[in-house]
Amino acid sequence: MAEKLLIFMHIPKSGGTTLNSIFRNCYKNNEIFDHVEQAEMRERFNRSSIRNQKAIKAVSGHHYYGVHEIFSKPFSYFTMMREPVNRVVSLYYFLKDYPGYYQNNMRNMSLEEYIEWDPQTKNGQSIQICGSQGNLTLEKAKENLKTFDVVGLTEMFNESLYLFKRKYGWKNINYTKKNITKTRPSIQEVPAHIVKKIEQQNQLDLEVYRLVKLNIMNQLNLLSPAEWEEIKKINA
Repeated sequence: MAEKLLIFMHIPKSGGTTLNSIFRNCYKNNEIFDHVEQAEMRERFNRSSIRNQKAIKAVSGHHYYGVHEIFSKPFSYFTMMREPVNRVVSLYYFLKDYPGYYQNNMRNMSLEEYIEWDPQTKNGQSIQICGSQGNLTLEKAKENLKTFDVVGLTEMFNESLYLFKRKYGWKNINYTKKNITKTRPSIQEVPAHIVKKIEQQNQLDLEVYRLVKLNIMNQLNLLSPAEWEEIKKINA
């Protein structure tokens, strides 16, 4: 049986840049498409030799579910989700200073204005998992999540990292945090009516997050004391 193509679905502001730096180091340059835009990736793959196509073992990027269809081989996904309200607030403060399109458009935009303006603040995590806005249902999310080996949580980063290591045999999982948004306030400092609006716009994300959290807690409850000691040593 052919080796599975491993796809890291990088959900923005979920700790994915840090996770990707670990994942990326597990592969040679000719074995991974690392944050290559989907159309370009398809073109590059299709014009590659059979030998080079067979060399591809991994894909990472802000791709939606379905990117595996470019490649004619078995596949599995993994990803990291984040508590939806926290993710949206973090997105705002990160993109506000991101050079180019976002910085130009968001220069004088408040958080409340931003959550109405940017589509990715509305069930953005579920849209990626479901594959498109048109497929956005809890049933579709559950169906697609069956092809994910592990779904981690930003709020349990080291625990999630250990589960990834255990599943994929990663060697070195110590890390330096990347793309940290240092200027953002805590959720407690965000006005309650804005928090409520974000929750209303992310009902599916909240439900999928709840299911993923329940699943990861069940996995963690099965770990041995020795495994918990390994988790404590990560970045110690």
